[in-house]
Amino acid sequence: MMKRLTIWGGLTALLILQACENKIPETTTTESPVNEVIFTSTIDNMSASRAYDSQWEAGDRIGVFMTTSGTNELQRENVPYITEQNDGFFTSEKEGEELEFPEDGTEVDFTAYYPYDADAATSYPEYAVNVTDQSRQNAIDLMIANNLTDRNIENLKTGNRLQFCHVLSKLVINISPAQKGIRLTVLNVPATATANLETEAVTPSQETADIPMHVNEEGTQAEAILIPQDNLSGGLRIKVELDGKSKDVPTNITILKGGNKYVYNFTITGAGSNVTVDPQAKYSSWMETPVITESELAKSNIKYITHYTDETYGNTSWGKIRNYSMLYDTDLKMAYWVAYPLHSHFIGDSKRKDNWRFDPEIDKQYQINVIDKTYSGSIYRRGHQIPSNDRTASQYMNEQTFYVTNQTPQRQDRFNGYIWMQLEQKIHGWASGSDTIYIVTGAVPPKGESMDKIYDNSGNQVVIPDYYYKAVARKISGQYHTIGFWMEHKDYENQEFMNYACPVSELEEKTGFTFFPDLSSATKNELKMTYWQ
Repeated sequence: MMKRLTIWGGLTALLILQACENKIPETTTTESPVNEVIFTSTIDNMSASRAYDSQWEAGDRIGVFMTTSGTNELQRENVPYITEQNDGFFTSEKEGEELEFPEDGTEVDFTAYYPYDADAATSYPEYAVNVTDQSRQNAIDLMIANNLTDRNIENLKTGNRLQFCHVLSKLVINISPAQKGIRLTVLNVPATATANLETEAVTPSQETADIPMHVNEEGTQAEAILIPQDNLSGGLRIKVELDGKSKDVPTNITILKGGNKYVYNFTITGAGSNVTVDPQAKYSSWMETPVITESELAKSNIKYITHYTDETYGNTSWGKIRNYSMLYDTDLKMAYWVAYPLHSHFIGDSKRKDNWRFDPEIDKQYQINVIDKTYSGSIYRRGHQIPSNDRTASQYMNEQTFYVTNQTPQRQDRFNGYIWMQLEQKIHGWASGSDTIYIVTGAVPPKGESMDKIYDNSGNQVVIPDYYYKAVARKISGQYHTIGFWMEHKDYENQEFMNYACPVSELEEKTGFTFFPDLSSATKNELKMTYWQ
């Protein structure tokens, strides 16, 4: 297994939150006996979601301004509204202070913001921003909704949906392994700004400060909500402090855009007097792709490969799409992991071909020769990492799963064709109830010599993995959930694969890889079995 012995920082992904120009179709509500205005809401075009924790919380409060349509003439200012049931349905917090449409049909505009602050919004349309205190992320996660314009009393019938958009920037650092007591600080950035609630523009102050990041209790993730900036001279810098040592870690972030989330991954070591930096390598990555560092990818025996396929569904050509990616070791002749998405467009009527072949992306001398037959004279068979059954939309797509780089020797009767197969079928079934499910399948090589000795068709000894695992992520009710499976490579007495379920964060500790780096540590720490039974 590859070992990580340095502290490194690398840009994993820039997640651009969905654009807010598209208006959301409005729902019908029951007419109120008075002219009271109530609101439904979306955030970044997603119902009941939020960058901080992906969901409204019961008791969340927003402030609402009502102006004469097309002007800054205030009719009501900074009226607090509340969602009682964390569903994004907002009503007036205080009885008798409800917003009401003018009975004469005069048109009005609404501007709303989150979180409500009676002191910060005293000079409409300006709003005072201060990100100094990062201890409560949801208290500074500024969002603005100004899509409701030219409204009148008739909109009591059609409804009023506020479309919130994030206007600040979010920095997330995933830390591996967990480091309780670690401190991270964003250096020399503005701590205050003025936001315009009408235009959503954020103007940073000239003074800068060091912003301590919020680190979770486990020491696995640090977060900071930052003020957008057009030019960060020299790039954003982060100070890491642990066990009396510190390191100023540079990044390649030179612009902080409002509404964007920036995700980095740090691997920490407390050994040695000097802390070094190993940035993430530049490679094509997606939601399912684990983190790869520059030092790892620089090794001559490590290859990162993505297989693509050109597909047409019905009368629509999808063009070049990814089939799956892998991190392959030419010395061991096996993939540490294979990562792939799964949704309905990958499933069709193509049949399993069993036409094993060499991977065209890697020289044949670095591949196991099990083309003509499997591991003869043994209990082992060619076990897929991405299953053939998960790629049946076309013959070519399915054939790519039969590259020998996608297989490892698996015990057949009581593992590959037994409990492991049941797990693969369960994950396949989960995909039918999801938009997209993201999967990483991995194999862990033995620490020493394999107890069994098996050989390929060319007479070369083959490495037999000690463990296999799967990491899975999918959206359920607009929020990501994850599950992992860690299984010793042995014969099993029953097929109860759920006995080996674990949080994805536990897989990260066991393997040293960072899975689903765009998801929060809380999402990977949590395992709600009711979502997966």
